[in-house]
Amino acid sequence: MITSDLVFSIFFFVQTGIGLLGNTTLLLLYVNLFVSQPRRIKPTDLILTHLTVANTVTILMQIAPGMVLAFRREVTVDIVGCQTTLYIRRVARGLSICTTCLLSVFQAITISPSTSLWAKIKPRAPSFILPSFPFFWTLCLLLDINILRTTEVSKNATTTVGGVIRRFCPTSLQASGLNDVAFVSAMTLRDVFFVFLMSWSSGYMVIVLQQHHKRVQHMRNTNLSHKFSPESRATQIILLLVSCYVSFYYANCGVVLLTYVVKDTLRLYDPSTFLGSCFAFICPLILISNDSRLRRGWCAHEMVSNHFLAKAIQNEP
Repeated sequence: MITSDLVFSIFFFVQTGIGLLGNTTLLLLYVNLFVSQPRRIKPTDLILTHLTVANTVTILMQIAPGMVLAFRREVTVDIVGCQTTLYIRRVARGLSICTTCLLSVFQAITISPSTSLWAKIKPRAPSFILPSFPFFWTLCLLLDINILRTTEVSKNATTTVGGVIRRFCPTSLQASGLNDVAFVSAMTLRDVFFVFLMSWSSGYMVIVLQQHHKRVQHMRNTNLSHKFSPESRATQIILLLVSCYVSFYYANCGVVLLTYVVKDTLRLYDPSTFLGSCFAFICPLILISNDSRLRRGWCAHEMVSNHFLAKAIQNEP
């Protein structure tokens, strides 16, 4: 038990620490990009900024259970606190899946050839980005609000981890909530719809990239076959993000189903929470490492910080 406790504590510190730092840094870099280099802003930057906000909230919502496990603290949370935490977590999850889907579909439309059916939509596609955000927020806020009614909280539930009895806030859906066909059907339909769109647009982008690669190979200048256009590079990054999201999504669904089969509701560190935060953990690492604009912004920030630090050291008596 102590070994398991230690492993989960390490997982918590690594995922939460790096995830929170990465998403906060990424959000600041995007804000700096909007302010200092507005001409270099791409339509996908708005989508990625919105996705970063959702990822940040996702990471923040796992701090409380992780702190209970890592520091062996007894935390008592009332019914309202438990319901609010679960509701915010579900809303952030919904925003993440909707925004990732929007990113995938938008990029598929962007790289579509002029002979495709998307050619007529391509010029107007950027104008649909901002109106999509209020729609996503409204959809997720209204769809998940039923959790506030169907959440059952065990006030005095405790669990023993590492020989220490710890009090925490377990949350589970009541039988009436699970039998609410409209509630479950709406949540399932949303997830299936957006995951299907992500998968379809990702497959379409792979086909377009393969066709583009074949055309380049037939060009006389063979050096061009080793160079990727900015759109192709951006598409590859988005494909990587979508692949990570879909993989973690299916893994999370498997763990959730297994949890219902085992019926282990008094679990302090929920594996589905960990898997649900994996995408929020890895997303900023992929974006920062593959976007030269963000890397230059980070380097400039480091230079300014070092400059002020050197001045402060010189001014010391």
